[in-house]
Amino acid sequence: MVHNSYLEIDLAAIKSNVGKIRAGIGEKVDVIAVIKGNAYGLGIVEIGKHLANNCGIEIFGVATTCEAAKLREAGVKKDIFVMGGAPYHNIKAIVDYDLQSAAYDMAYLTLLNDEAKKAGKTVPVHIKIETGLNRVGVLGGEQLEELCVFLKTLSNVKVVGIFTHFFQSEILDKSATHEQFRKFKAALAQAKGHGFDFKYVHVSNSGATTWLFDDEITHVRPGVLLYGIDENMNEDGSLSNVFGLSYVSEWKCYITNVKTVPPGETVGYAGAYKVTKPTDVATISMGYGDGYVRSLGSSGKGVMIVNGKKVPVIGVCMDQMFLDVTGVPAKIGDVVTILGKDGDASVTVMDLQEQMGQSYLAILSIISGRVARVYRG
Repeated sequence: MVHNSYLEIDLAAIKSNVGKIRAGIGEKVDVIAVIKGNAYGLGIVEIGKHLANNCGIEIFGVATTCEAAKLREAGVKKDIFVMGGAPYHNIKAIVDYDLQSAAYDMAYLTLLNDEAKKAGKTVPVHIKIETGLNRVGVLGGEQLEELCVFLKTLSNVKVVGIFTHFFQSEILDKSATHEQFRKFKAALAQAKGHGFDFKYVHVSNSGATTWLFDDEITHVRPGVLLYGIDENMNEDGSLSNVFGLSYVSEWKCYITNVKTVPPGETVGYAGAYKVTKPTDVATISMGYGDGYVRSLGSSGKGVMIVNGKKVPVIGVCMDQMFLDVTGVPAKIGDVVTILGKDGDASVTVMDLQEQMGQSYLAILSIISGRVARVYRG
């Protein structure tokens, strides 16, 4: 494999995490494995096949029809639920690939029913309840009543699930999530009153999976939790990780040059970094084209690990970067750890979140396709 940087992904750790999640939620609840955003940067096809073939996952959650199509074309035959709003031109693919989708818009459902009828199929949907995120969905009460009545007129659409989505279930104050759940429970009772038999009743994203339990919930929807990231915080600001999960990937690249730059010189485009004392500068084999945020080159916050020592990022180009390795043994060919552990030094996704000033979810999802994914275990 030819590559300049790579994500090393531990499949055995993912399987272990799935087992720990199942143990934590109890045997009456199952897992909808969320692998949107290219499985949070880890590779949707490889991760999907591993979860289906080796981890007992029976249903996947994705964000887009395109993601679902990739899984189907890779041979994944398990249920796949497209959680987000699907553009109307995706409807034929949703029917052709035997996908589940969200029910909230009657025009969409009419077109879906028509397409399913032409194909001689019955397509499954999950009713989406709006409880506070205000993205897509119907409110309990009049809107849900109208939708339920309409759904029962569709001959080729079958309601199999009902769900909502929490907007801040990981923070210490759970009151907003409890209020969202209260609204959902009222809507669930209303929908059940129309005679729907729900195979899937699900509300909990990764943040809520570890602490929200209810007898009517059939499934949870862990995403990053599968990969060892429990977003819930302790009082001291640390991550709780109540299920004892393991992080499953490390991001690495290589040193391609080392030179001593004298005072008065600059490093990078536009002379962005000013050298004030003799500085050993390592050039490394990745840049913002691989998903690393360019602004970290000038912010002074970016840190990577070389031979067990944390070193500062002093410049970011599209395809190459600069590290200050003064005082650290460094030579061409040495491995650089962007995310992960080397010796006693580590950079976590939460460290990257603080350094980059954006959600760790955004960081993971923008790691580009030219970063090789290396699977072990």
